[in-house]
Amino acid sequence: MNFCTGERLIGTMERETDNKRQTRNWILTGAAIAFAALAVVVCLLMRPETEALDRFVIRCGNGQSIEVPAWETRTIVIRDGRIVEKATGESGENVIRIENGEAWMEYANCPHGECMRQGRLSAESVRTRPLGTWIVCAPHKVYIEYAGGAQ
Repeated sequence: MNFCTGERLIGTMERETDNKRQTRNWILTGAAIAFAALAVVVCLLMRPETEALDRFVIRCGNGQSIEVPAWETRTIVIRDGRIVEKATGESGENVIRIENGEAWMEYANCPHGECMRQGRLSAESVRTRPLGTWIVCAPHKVYIEYAGGAQ
């Protein structure tokens, strides 16, 4: 065997090995990208759509109502059957808090305060709550209803 021919043979074999390695790397990279794209598509298709549908409807004694998305963080003040800007502690006042998909009566100056003891209203709690989808302040005629999403 000629020394020069042997070097050429070894050089050719190394190039073939490098080409195979490079091809394998491209195939693995393509497979990883395809897997990541598939995972994104599956996550988008499996994502629950209830977040956009879940909402709370707050009704006042005068017939006024407001809908608030469950994902929104918000404090709503109702005084004498009307939605107002901020709490003052005057009689006939309810403060409703909505946060992280839950709504509750944060403050009410009604005689018994039963509405504040009714707990938090959410998609998960409606199955176990005595009033189901409602929080009620009967003296002030204020109602919070969970109205949305699949249950």
